[in-house]
Amino acid sequence: MENGKYFRSVLKGTIGTLILSFVGIAVLSLLMTKLVLSQGVFSAIYVIISLCSLSLGAIVGAKKNESKGWLVGIGVAIAYYLVLFILSSLFSGEMTFKLLDFGKLCICLVVGTLAGMLGINL
Repeated sequence: MENGKYFRSVLKGTIGTLILSFVGIAVLSLLMTKLVLSQGVFSAIYVIISLCSLSLGAIVGAKKNESKGWLVGIGVAIAYYLVLFILSSLFSGEMTFKLLDFGKLCICLVVGTLAGMLGINL
């Protein structure tokens, strides 16, 4: 039963992360209709939205699991990254895993792990 609880926690955290990301990106899109943002500023805001969403999702998943927050955080980070990778591959038309993608995955893993550890202690 421990595995079932783990997967439910990761699923709940991942769904929360995706919802928060969608809401954050929707708000950013609405702001971009009124404001002119450079590509660099847009990219920075997108990264902040993604990492904040991942952090909150990992915290929620870890709190639900009540133990091994770091492992739940890693699971949420991997699931979140896979969803983003698949969506971006579908929209761009090519499914390639480059060095930049590996860097993004590593950042997601670090943030997810730390947020999961934090979630256990909240």
